[in-house]
Amino acid sequence: RMTDPLAPLRDRFRARAAADRADLEALARGDPSSAELRRLVHNLAGSAGTFGYDSLSQAAIEVDDQMASGLPADPASLDRLKDRLDEVARASA
Repeated sequence: RMTDPLAPLRDRFRARAAADRADLEALARGDPSSAELRRLVHNLAGSAGTFGYDSLSQAAIEVDDQMASGLPADPASLDRLKDRLDEVARASA
């Protein structure tokens, strides 16, 4: 049986999900159109997809697309993204 070469990185991604969620919360509370929030969301969209967390990736893509078109992140979309991050963080416990 082959070992998953991404397993250690996937574990680190899951472990970091709670911190990313806290960062997301703080950034969204401050300025829902900030470049820093956009960077976090964009990175989550890509890395979540790479590690197989498709629902997290899709939630991040939704927010990233909003922000890419010049809009602030929608509160309902941010809530979905926070929920998906919570699910990934719980999976690491």
